[in-house]
Amino acid sequence: MAVSTKHEMTNHWKSKTGFLFAAVGGAIGLGNIWRFPFEAGQNGGAAFVIIYVAFVIIIGFPLLSAETMLGRYGKQGAITNFGHVASMEGKSKNWKYIGWFIASSSFILCSYYSVIAGTTGAYAVEAIMGNFAGITPDGAVELYASYSESPLKLTFWHGLFMAACAIVLSRQLNDGIEKLTSLAMPIFFCLLFALIIMAAVIGDFGAGVSFLFSPDFSKVDIGVVVSALGQAFFSIGVALGIMLTFGAYLPDDTSIVKSAFIICIADTLVAVFAGLSIFPIVFGFDMVPNMGPALVFNTMTVAFGQIEYGGIIGAGFFILLAIAGFTTLLALMEQMVSYLNKFYDMKRSKAASMVTGAVFTVGLLSVFSTNILSDVTIDGKNLMDSFDWWINKVGLPLGGLMTAMFVGWVLKKENVLKAFGENESHLELIYTVIKYLCPIAILVVFISQFIN
Repeated sequence: MAVSTKHEMTNHWKSKTGFLFAAVGGAIGLGNIWRFPFEAGQNGGAAFVIIYVAFVIIIGFPLLSAETMLGRYGKQGAITNFGHVASMEGKSKNWKYIGWFIASSSFILCSYYSVIAGTTGAYAVEAIMGNFAGITPDGAVELYASYSESPLKLTFWHGLFMAACAIVLSRQLNDGIEKLTSLAMPIFFCLLFALIIMAAVIGDFGAGVSFLFSPDFSKVDIGVVVSALGQAFFSIGVALGIMLTFGAYLPDDTSIVKSAFIICIADTLVAVFAGLSIFPIVFGFDMVPNMGPALVFNTMTVAFGQIEYGGIIGAGFFILLAIAGFTTLLALMEQMVSYLNKFYDMKRSKAASMVTGAVFTVGLLSVFSTNILSDVTIDGKNLMDSFDWWINKVGLPLGGLMTAMFVGWVLKKENVLKAFGENESHLELIYTVIKYLCPIAILVVFISQFIN
């Protein structure tokens, strides 16, 4: 029976550079700059970093390659791609539920991710207005509380980010995501390198480097390993549908393996560079690195308040965070917008409004989790922290596991290798890792966290 190609993507990236900027922008997000430092700080520094990098190489890179291959093979977005590819292979259409599971994880992530991204935008404005000047550690905590305890402030900035996303997503691929990320990512990298130089000048760079690169494996337990796996998935965007959707727009002459390698390298370097821009300041100002999610908000504001031109530098830092969050939100929601656009013949402007409106509405649960609904907890966690726990401990590992199983055990090997492309290198090794090593590693870590 013939398989319908009606809903396959017809648009393509204008250039390989445009695709890489968009893919790197989607992968590099708050996970690298906001989340990575506090995860490293809470989990022993260098030991965590080494395990994280190992997971990126062993699991992240093969799975990122597999997702991109699936996207180009099926030429549909993440939501429908699994079912479509299964039909092409003569398999059950019930495999489509993997796509829905991954899309649901992306939707939940977007709902609280936008709230955090909105706070970074708010802090950029605070820095520009000079409100960091002379701020004390207690003052920084109070400033953070003034946002977390204010539903109006959080709602405003959350809504602002969603509105901006709606404007970009309403445009076609080349005039929307590709154009914006091609402008935003060079600015992002320039700001990041400037902040590393700043940290080396005003902070204790030696202590920061030692914390990131001198491991103490006595601090490693299963909790650290699970956190490193979740961070690797969260950081490069595996099992979130980003590369499945972006791969659907990928021309046949673009190397999937090389692209995935570049994305993983760029993503990992940004995470490490973020650590080099934050931990020297943490130690230089006699702060502790294990402050949790408030690390970049509480520590960096104090540091910026103690230095000349701190307002300008602080604005640059939080603009960096805002750019990272914005490009990732665009990448995550593109799969939902493209689905409505293709399967319901809906104009992109309407689809973008519906998706961002739904994300905004569900995101209010995270907005209210630290104020109006602060008494509502799940196993001792507020709603936002519960969403974050589910995504990192359950959603991402299971999404990655199902993707690996689908590619390695459901699809025919010859079709997988052909979909990657004839000129790719080390395909046999990559396929073997996807089929055997990725599922085993994910299962062991996933089950161990609940046993322990």
